[in-house]
Amino acid sequence: MAVIAETFASLRFHGDDLEPQALVGLLGKAPSDCVRKGDVIKSEKTGHERIAKTGRWGISAARRKPGNLDAQIEELLSQLSSDLAVWRQLAKYEPDLFVGLFLEQSNEGIELSANSLSLLADRGISLGLDVYGARPALRNIQIIDGADNATFSIFQATDSEFARIFPVNGQDMEVSEDFIQRVGEIEAKAIFDALWERPILKRDANGIHGTLYFDYQSKRRHVPTSKREVDFDDSAINHAQRKLFAEQR
Repeated sequence: MAVIAETFASLRFHGDDLEPQALVGLLGKAPSDCVRKGDVIKSEKTGHERIAKTGRWGISAARRKPGNLDAQIEELLSQLSSDLAVWRQLAKYEPDLFVGLFLEQSNEGIELSANSLSLLADRGISLGLDVYGARPALRNIQIIDGADNATFSIFQATDSEFARIFPVNGQDMEVSEDFIQRVGEIEAKAIFDALWERPILKRDANGIHGTLYFDYQSKRRHVPTSKREVDFDDSAINHAQRKLFAEQR
């Protein structure tokens, strides 16, 4: 069995009363990503601002190709306090290790050493695994944003990425803020980072499978609540579209 092609790992803490600087003092390391509840979060891509619903502190390990989860756990925890009393104090923030497993073949696997399992268990860190399947078909997502110089570009997503962005059967529209709130900043960033690396020219795209809206809060009332194109209000489409959409509902 081949080793998993690539692994991503990020250690996360969440809590309404989480103060990032307090965790820095306890863990001895600055985070790669943090926010307090109520802070203004500004999108690097669109400049859109939103309010953090809870506090967050996270640190990510370097991606490994081929996958090496033991090395990533060692990389993360070796930078942080080894005092288990500190970890018991932080248990209220429910630390978890988010792991992305990226396959290139249908039969790949990975093992965790007893030492890695012990390190996680001793610190009360839960383990979550997201598996991204082998050789996935790529699906085209058009990006719509509110910028004056918007390019309405198309990017390609794997089946698993597409399913995370558009999770409901038949859904082909999503608002970026809703997606980020649903899956969390760290997972959303990992998916967006992968997406931005797969642009495709409009002339080469074989159809558009989904639409992702950025900086669209002022216009989101026009997006159907079902987030399906076929459910657009009749006043927003022409006669031919009404007939087509009605046949596909």
